[in-house]
Amino acid sequence: MSSDTDERAPAVTGYNPEIATVSAAEFAELMALAREQPRLTPDGQWRHDYHAAMIAKRTIGVQPDLFGAKPIIHMHRTRPGPVIDWQPEPVDEKLARIARDPNAAFGIGRPALSDEEKAAMLRSAANWLRLGQRVRLTGSTGSIDGQFERRVGRVGVVWRISRVLTDHVHIYLDPVGAERSEKIVFVELRDVEPIEDQL
Repeated sequence: MSSDTDERAPAVTGYNPEIATVSAAEFAELMALAREQPRLTPDGQWRHDYHAAMIAKRTIGVQPDLFGAKPIIHMHRTRPGPVIDWQPEPVDEKLARIARDPNAAFGIGRPALSDEEKAAMLRSAANWLRLGQRVRLTGSTGSIDGQFERRVGRVGVVWRISRVLTDHVHIYLDPVGAERSEKIVFVELRDVEPIEDQL
């Protein structure tokens, strides 16, 4: 009887010996690795803290549901976003543009910066481009439905700096209107300008 007790594996939550393909000890080790939270880099920690502060700033309270449904989170209203008078490109102008350039796509395009222009832009941005810098979107690439153009004038912070595409940057936009979830956009650096550090 004591030998059976010795051979019996310690109880591990979620471990079923009838269907297991690994031992209980291996299963416990794998589950410990899966539950372990990865250590955040300083930039990742800043992003985590900033996002938590934005949520805490806008949250009024949480109302639990009496019947077990998800609780309702009440949030402060935000100011409306900038008004953009975007209009789609007329078909005649689009056809004329495409006729002038045989390599143009039917969609919307924007001329790319030359290598010299891109280098000059990166040199000027080196003075202010850093994580957490408050910025305003001043331009955008073209879009068929005007989604990108409607972001012009919005304010946010530099969220992540691309190490691969050095002329692009991730921006965490401040919520406007009825937005409740975070909006992180990947935009060209030429469409961003720094502003004073204020919320």
